[in-house]
Amino acid sequence: MKRILVCTNYDKDRDLTFTMEVLDYLRKRGAEAKAFFPLTPAEALPVDMPDDALCPNPGTYIRGADLLLCLGGDGTMLHNSKLAAQNGVPMLGINLGHMGFITELEKEDVERLSDVLEGRYTVENRMMLDYEVFRDGQCIRSGFGLNEAVVARQSPAHSIHLTAYGDNRKISDYSGDGIIIATPTGSTAYSMAAGGPIVEPTAENLLLTPMCAHSLTAKPYVLAGDRHTSVKLVRGDCDEALLLVDGEDCFTLKTGDLVYVRKSSYVTKLIKLRSLSFYDIVRNKLN
Repeated sequence: MKRILVCTNYDKDRDLTFTMEVLDYLRKRGAEAKAFFPLTPAEALPVDMPDDALCPNPGTYIRGADLLLCLGGDGTMLHNSKLAAQNGVPMLGINLGHMGFITELEKEDVERLSDVLEGRYTVENRMMLDYEVFRDGQCIRSGFGLNEAVVARQSPAHSIHLTAYGDNRKISDYSGDGIIIATPTGSTAYSMAAGGPIVEPTAENLLLTPMCAHSLTAKPYVLAGDRHTSVKLVRGDCDEALLLVDGEDCFTLKTGDLVYVRKSSYVTKLIKLRSLSFYDIVRNKLN
């Protein structure tokens, strides 16, 4: 593995000291490593950074890359998962945040990058989801994500009313804060906080988790990965609600809109270096 693109979350490495340490480690071992810094002010970049270590066009550089290395937390991984998946490039995360379910290494594990350079790793595929928004029979929005698609109320003072379907067959009506449609990777994120089940991340399922539903019978569902799931906004405050995908792709829904969600043809490839099982990770992160 020789060509590595490094992405840094500026909020987690304000002086970029750790980023420079990683770049230096990789380059001294013969790797072609370049970094990009989304949302980092130009004046914050290290003045001693070699010109050939800065990547001005990551969308082009990644096409021939062997690895996308993310320095941050799960949010940094989620933000870059689409870029990596579209180019078939595996990802590795070094956790500079808190929970770090998707990141593989901690800050003190820099030496483990030698295993990556020498090919001592495995690759784990994670299911992603596609979504489409239909209004009056026309698709007006589409995309894909790794964790979840959330249909949520706009106003904290009013509920929204939804109907969920699986393969065009009605599952249930929901009234409350909204609903989460998650992948197994997303099961330990927003879905878990809303009372959804923890699902092994290499499984292929769609999870439907209601949020603060006004019914004792509103329970989470775990559906097969090949189900075509949809949610219709029956009624919302001011006839509107929000669709959020992986916490960042936000779109305003109107009454009558239909959100279709299904398994994506894209997958997120994660580099695995540790022998910890998924159960070990859950215990370590949540206890």
